[in-house]
Amino acid sequence: MKFRIFLAGLLLFLAAIPALANEPDYLAMMAHDSEIKAIATISKLRRVSGTRNGTFTHVSFKRVYALTPYTPKVFVGACKILNYAWQKRSEGIIYLKPKVGQKVYVTVSSDGGAITSFTLLTPELNYAVRKDPARVEYTHGKAVLLPSFE
Repeated sequence: MKFRIFLAGLLLFLAAIPALANEPDYLAMMAHDSEIKAIATISKLRRVSGTRNGTFTHVSFKRVYALTPYTPKVFVGACKILNYAWQKRSEGIIYLKPKVGQKVYVTVSSDGGAITSFTLLTPELNYAVRKDPARVEYTHGKAVLLPSFE
């Protein structure tokens, strides 16, 4: 009897292992498929609506360097921002902190669509985007650099 209980417990434990695996990073997949991938400067923030789980904001960007073809000189991306103390972070939502004048590497699903990744520009990221874009990878709404094999 004890052996059966042990086997049943072991079976339940083994069945739960796949559930422990990380879920796919859907935002990274969306960033890879985005129509707009660019180095840009934030030119304007426009508050669209505010709720208890953040402020929906349109961010206007001025293109500095485009990684994808047909990227407009000025484009807009939408995101959530926490502006007020009464707003609470919701699980599964990535909140950004854009500021006018920031130079960023950004991916946007399409002009006027969702911002799928948003990363402050560093000299290393600037170089990689311009010279070796295959090193740029996306994770949880940010661009990261893969190691260089040079």
